Amino acid sequence: MDFDGCKKKIDRYLSKDNVQPLIVDVQNQNDWNAILTHYNVGTNKVIKVSNYCKKDELPRIDALFHDLETNPGTFFVTGLSSYLKLYGEQELKKVINEILSMTTAGHTVIVTYQCQQYLDFKDPRLRPRIAVMEGDTQNTPEIYFSAPGLSLNGMQTINGIDAFAGEVESTSSAKLLVVTKKSKEDFPKALYKIVSMSKAYDALVQKDPKTSQLSESIGTEEQWNYALELFENRTGWISVIDYKFGNHLTLEVYAPNYRTMTADRLWLYYVGLKLFGAKNNWCLNYAASKSNGLKDLVSNIYRGLLDKDVKDKDFWDCYESRKNLIMQIGNPSAELTSYCKVVAAKGKNAIFYLTDNSVQEKEAIFALLDQYGTNYKREELTKILEKIYPELYAYLQPYRFKNDLLDKYFQDYKYQKIINKVFPEFEEVVLEQAEKREYNLLLSPRSSSLEKLNADSSLLYFMDAMGVEYLGYISAVCRELQLNTKITVCRCELPSITSRNKEFLELWPEDKIVSIKDIDEIKHHGKFDYDYYSNSKLPLHLMKELETIHDTLEKIRNKLIGGTIKCAVMIADHGASRLAVLHDTENVWEMAEKGQHSGRCCPKSDVDVQPDYATDAGDFWALANYDRFKGSRKANVEVHGGATLEEICVPIIEITYSEGRPEVHLMRADSDAVDFTGILEIEVSFRKKAAIKVFMTAELPDVNLRIAGKTYETDSLGNGFYHVDMPDLKKPGTYSVDVYSGDNLAAENLTLVVKREGQREKDLL
Repeated sequence: MDFDGCKKKIDRYLSKDNVQPLIVDVQNQNDWNAILTHYNVGTNKVIKVSNYCKKDELPRIDALFHDLETNPGTFFVTGLSSYLKLYGEQELKKVINEILSMTTAGHTVIVTYQCQQYLDFKDPRLRPRIAVMEGDTQNTPEIYFSAPGLSLNGMQTINGIDAFAGEVESTSSAKLLVVTKKSKEDFPKALYKIVSMSKAYDALVQKDPKTSQLSESIGTEEQWNYALELFENRTGWISVIDYKFGNHLTLEVYAPNYRTMTADRLWLYYVGLKLFGAKNNWCLNYAASKSNGLKDLVSNIYRGLLDKDVKDKDFWDCYESRKNLIMQIGNPSAELTSYCKVVAAKGKNAIFYLTDNSVQEKEAIFALLDQYGTNYKREELTKILEKIYPELYAYLQPYRFKNDLLDKYFQDYKYQKIINKVFPEFEEVVLEQAEKREYNLLLSPRSSSLEKLNADSSLLYFMDAMGVEYLGYISAVCRELQLNTKITVCRCELPSITSRNKEFLELWPEDKIVSIKDIDEIKHHGKFDYDYYSNSKLPLHLMKELETIHDTLEKIRNKLIGGTIKCAVMIADHGASRLAVLHDTENVWEMAEKGQHSGRCCPKSDVDVQPDYATDAGDFWALANYDRFKGSRKANVEVHGGATLEEICVPIIEITYSEGRPEVHLMRADSDAVDFTGILEIEVSFRKKAAIKVFMTAELPDVNLRIAGKTYETDSLGNGFYHVDMPDLKKPGTYSVDVYSGDNLAAENLTLVVKREGQREKDLL
């Protein structure tokens, strides 16, 4: 019925001596207001059911019914149905049924709100006592229960559930916030859509729906409260994250600050990563997507790479992303330890998943080299080390001794050292050299090279026990530091011990000598807890050896740049052998005297017979194989005193600083001038071998070209021109050419195109 029809029914009810209530149901706020405005006159009284509520409590309906049953008069009761809907349909119908069965002292009109579907009673006697006013049904607001202290900007808010009914029946808002201690769980059958906001997380879900993408478990209540405070003056997560970290779309740029962030800020950063990712950083983005909490994030940063296969096209890009990120977050030790254990599950391929970021990972690399080194081809393993451990890769780089024996010997020696093995075929070479002693012909004594040095204008670095095995590494580091080197390889005096090899110290005054003892103390005395027998049998000491050399070269560079010195000279007294320690065998010969220096040499006696593979070293016998004389303790890490090539070959390295390189150009072998207009092309055939010229704006010694892994020596033509023959460069193609002076890089990545003779004519046809 319409408003007029409803009014007539109410009037008829009020005109009779009826002692049972009348229910009038309205569908919208306008009709609700119209009814109450019309009848709120004279002695009529409007009773709000909220009057029967204590603060933040629901109404005491029994008290309301008692008053209606005992107090005469005309009453219009509002709000009851809206409270009852909190309890559900069954309770609502039950109470309405009780109302219709009541006997009141006066006239009572119960104004219900949007209850038409619940007033369809089967008893026909009840229908005359129900009036439903037809009209547009006003949308019922969503109800938000908020714990005290939480708020939502822009939402209509009431304080306490006692005020609930009045606001529901009068509001036009789509959402109604009720600040109450009640929760959604208190009303499991409610006829309203109720959203509980008992916690800050609930409020954040309403402030920004993106919050629902986040599991509540990723933060504590305090952390969610912290976020809610940030929302007071901001519209959503984008605004909050932009405010705190600059831009929610480039969160990866903030990763370097990871270690210095406060706990709250770090957690908020994690929230930003969960919501917006880090699209320009694979590792951070992947770890954030997989993690279930901030602690989990670090674990996934470490372990995310384990989900990649080494054959994936993007594996190395992902590897670099992870490596850099781990450095930025500071290599957390607990996670690092766990990762180094779990990575072993990758078996042979575990080495691909390690970096040189930490000592612990480097140690794991050495353990894998020991376990799986022989499972890889040398070239393959070297390429892996170039990616995962550049310092170790640089150690393996060849040095040009310009002698096939020394070139191959020391490359083989270094490789065996890192994989912790002695190959039988290499030992055969050692035994052969123990008899031939070709080093006497190949290398001059160190003393013969000292007279060429200018001690007056240089600083001496006495590198105790630094053999020639490190020359490839030293050359690589010097190129990195823009240091020029002039290297002379010679032999020390036998036995290869310091007391017999200090003659060079006499050339420099004491104040111009810097003694670097770490390498010798690592090798000979197990400094830094390196000990082959009582600790790890892995070549872990190599880490510290390379670090010592690198630090020394950096200090030299600083002195050269600062003008403190014009030249530095690094000289070693002797080398050392790791493979002799790995071999771990004692000489069968019984000598009159006990072995010294870990058994590598032994004082002579008149009754001695020269042992096999022992060299006459004056008043000593020096072993040139990998045995040791009886009577001496075993070496801690490495050993010297003997006559193997690694013990007796020593370097003299003159180091200067150069701010720039000369200008270098490639040119045709039959040309007298450089063509500056394009890339050099040459032709080859069965009779015509590859040859070119090189022009340099500075004349340098020992100029050589390195192409496709091969080195070609040049002949100086004077005035900066050099000629080079390359007879084995036969395959047509485009080649990258690096030009060196000795081991000093003069130019790199110059382009040379090789074509077959007559190819150009064929191409034109």
